[in-house]
Amino acid sequence: MLQILASALNAFPVACFLINSEHRVIHWNMACEVLTGVSARVIVGTKDQGKAFYACDRMVMADLVLDGAASNQVDALYHGKFRPSSTVPGTYEAEDFFPNFGKEGRWLYFTAARICDVHGTPIGAIETLQDVTARQQAEAALHLSNERFKALSWIDDLTQLYNSRRFHEVLDNEISRAARYAHPLSLMVFDIDYFKQINDTHGHQEGDRVLRLIAEQLRQWQREADHLFRFGGDEFAVILPETNAAAAHSAATRLVEAWRQFNGNGAGAATHGSTLSVGVTQLKADDTAETLVRRADQAAYEAKRLGRDRVIGA
Repeated sequence: MLQILASALNAFPVACFLINSEHRVIHWNMACEVLTGVSARVIVGTKDQGKAFYACDRMVMADLVLDGAASNQVDALYHGKFRPSSTVPGTYEAEDFFPNFGKEGRWLYFTAARICDVHGTPIGAIETLQDVTARQQAEAALHLSNERFKALSWIDDLTQLYNSRRFHEVLDNEISRAARYAHPLSLMVFDIDYFKQINDTHGHQEGDRVLRLIAEQLRQWQREADHLFRFGGDEFAVILPETNAAAAHSAATRLVEAWRQFNGNGAGAATHGSTLSVGVTQLKADDTAETLVRRADQAAYEAKRLGRDRVIGA
């Protein structure tokens, strides 16, 4: 019977090994030799199963289930990477990365279960292992692709700034963070004065050129923590974390002056002498994202009403 079992396990295409009640390896099938690079001749009769998988000698899953380890004991070695079997009590399955296999390591899915005699006394354990590296790599590539697609969906094609969809996500997060830590947060919104005339007189390609130049100036002007957005059309917004109303007003004034200077340094023809009307405001205790944006918008409208090319705080 034992010979039949050994032959069956050797013919089994899934890597597996058996240990006895003393934790000694009593069978190491051919698939396990291929997977680990360790021959049965070397390991059978030893307690070196841990060395075949890890850089140091340690217990493997089969050792744990043989000793009847509780979930918290298994968690100590396979934290967040294992789960109990839904069908056989005391049996576990896990998935983990093994850096010592091959040049770049391998991901293995493995299971372990106790073997008991007719009286229910544990006499050993079996562990099976499958190489799931290809699946893990495919899932990682898919996740990366999804993240890239998500990031692209946040970007305005023309200016390469974040778009309005991303604006609302970031603003909600920054409002929550500012409220949690009682830190200041300000918002700046602006548009280009008489932008419609640029489009009507010089064409949309010239209007697009001005928008790209504004985006370049914004990137040069911004601080590391600031978030830049194009809403659409000629409307832009900047979220300024850790910034109070006075500092936001000062930063906005520097932007308006930088755009004036840019025009004065020979770029006036490219920008068609355009100017900026800017509104700034600081988050208040009872603000929502909607009220904060509305107040900044109103300040920008007031800047236009008062003659444009200026900053108004609210």
